[in-house]
Amino acid sequence: MFSPSMTRAGCRALIPGLVFSLLTAAPALLAQSSVLVVDAFNKKVHVAGNAQTKRPVGGLAKIATAMVTLDWAEASKVGVGVLATVPSYAFQISTPGNLGLQPGDQATVRDLIYATMMGSDNIAAITLGDFVGRDHLARLGRSGHPMEEFVKQMNQLAKREGARGTRFTNPHGLENSRPLPYSTAADMGRLSIYAVSRPAMRFYTNQSSRSITIYRGGQSINVPIGNTNQLLGVDRIDGVKTGNTPQSGGCLVISAEKPSSVQVQADNSSVIYRHRMVVVVLGSASPFAEARTLLHQGWAAYDRWLAAGRPITNKKQMLDQF
Repeated sequence: MFSPSMTRAGCRALIPGLVFSLLTAAPALLAQSSVLVVDAFNKKVHVAGNAQTKRPVGGLAKIATAMVTLDWAEASKVGVGVLATVPSYAFQISTPGNLGLQPGDQATVRDLIYATMMGSDNIAAITLGDFVGRDHLARLGRSGHPMEEFVKQMNQLAKREGARGTRFTNPHGLENSRPLPYSTAADMGRLSIYAVSRPAMRFYTNQSSRSITIYRGGQSINVPIGNTNQLLGVDRIDGVKTGNTPQSGGCLVISAEKPSSVQVQADNSSVIYRHRMVVVVLGSASPFAEARTLLHQGWAAYDRWLAAGRPITNKKQMLDQF
């Protein structure tokens, strides 16, 4: 969102024009979608297509936003019950979100994560970035713009998880910045596997609806949120995130877990295996239908692989090779 050389005043002057010009531009979609179906525990890829192609991912960037926030809440021991304030500059970066947040409103970090992941609210995502980035700078004793610091943490998370084909430029995912943000299906798979490994994140994404509280002018306002994931609860799907911008097209990450199984070993000991699949779809005209079809294909391939004894005949089948 903000380049290192860009001052806050410069951003305020530049961002509104960028938002208009990019959001009204014709979609720049690739001819084919990018897809990935990967086992979350063994990281074996069962289906892939254009998985290493760099492209816009829209609101899927909010997966990184939520994970950086949760990691901060744990590391700082502040937790997610603390109140964060909506910054006034948020509305110069994004159009108002669907929750009706206003400058100066407050909400808990917990509720802002719900708003970001379930409702895909851009202002909520910016508020998280501002709050966490500001706290991080204060703890380091450094000056700077909190959003720049937060985006830096998003990119460090991506690098740590091996997502080297990814560049985040803001916490909301809109393509209204220079340089433009991008990722790949493989990288979103890596970040999503990290996300679903955290029980807290699954709790934020597996609810169809929830009410959050906004504090405004001494009053509390209850605001309902509906989950944008139309597949939630279908075929054991319990997350993760939708995204759709003019540049990215339909994007979706879903995850589903089957009941664990027990395998008896030769020495009569037992090993419990868990089974979770992550599906990534980028740039699709029908992301929900495509993701569900891919999930079925992935489970079928996975079951054949289990029946064959989990062979790894080619290291290129593993996610770290993508």
